[in-house]
Amino acid sequence: MVKEAQQQEPDPGTGPDGRLFVPTTVRGKVIHWAHTAKFYCHPGKNRTVSFLRRLFWWPSLLRDVRDYVAACPTCARNKTPSAPQAGLLHPLPVPKRPWTHVALDFVTGLPSSSGNTTILTVVDRFSKAAHFVALPKLPTALETARLLTEHVFRLHGIPQDIVSDRGPQFTSRVWRAFCSGLGARVSLSSGFHPQTNGQAERANQELETMLRCVVSSNQSTWSDQLAWIEYSHNSSTSAATGVSPFEVSLGYQPPLLAITEGELAVPSVQHHMRRLPGPRRPLGLLPALLLMPSRGLWLPGVAVGASSFWWIGRGMVRKSVLGCDSG
Repeated sequence: MVKEAQQQEPDPGTGPDGRLFVPTTVRGKVIHWAHTAKFYCHPGKNRTVSFLRRLFWWPSLLRDVRDYVAACPTCARNKTPSAPQAGLLHPLPVPKRPWTHVALDFVTGLPSSSGNTTILTVVDRFSKAAHFVALPKLPTALETARLLTEHVFRLHGIPQDIVSDRGPQFTSRVWRAFCSGLGARVSLSSGFHPQTNGQAERANQELETMLRCVVSSNQSTWSDQLAWIEYSHNSSTSAATGVSPFEVSLGYQPPLLAITEGELAVPSVQHHMRRLPGPRRPLGLLPALLLMPSRGLWLPGVAVGASSFWWIGRGMVRKSVLGCDSG
């Protein structure tokens, strides 16, 4: 059978001596014969490969045997797994307010930018907000503690739980003593299980993607863009919460455009205006980019004049000219 198939696909001559090359068309039959023969009785992957290599060869022998044995119905019905059972999962505690549970990680190996080659990522597991701190190198445990004090604790308070990997900074006695003194619990991820610190890992992926997009033409300027990347992350809607991290932690979405909110004389009215579902905000004098002094800007069906005072709300545009309102 193999000799006949070689007439269509001859031996390339690159295999070991004394072994028969198996063409593509008959490889499945050869594996089936070696695995199901009465003198071999459905061995595992390694034994099947070892037997075939005594007589045959082809470039993808190991991969083809692995796929065949994994799909063998006889083995699936009659063999019991010998690996130990997996342990029960221990999920991380669910935070109840912002910045009580944080996750830490580092992005390393970046091109030098203003002397920085590393980024410290700090993620709030409740709001999904993040801080990105540029560093010249991987910090020690004491330096990491100082960075958290400067960039996290002074802004958001002391957390109850700190999740990290098992880097030398986080397994040292200095770090444990620091967290114990603050009353914060140290949660280290399991080896070969980065999902434990999945939120920081996902923030790192997003950070690296944004960096590639904004500094691909000049990679030595990434540290100058880090503040804007942090703002973009914290102002973007999170799939987990349905709102942005800014809205979760601050209660409102910071404005993205340079349009000044009109300050009302009564603070309670101003507070009410900001909490409306469809925010009505006075635009006052529109920026020069949107409105020319001598001419109006045409919106759908409406002409906006330079002397007009506009309120834009949900489904309504209202104009006030010389104290007279018209809807």
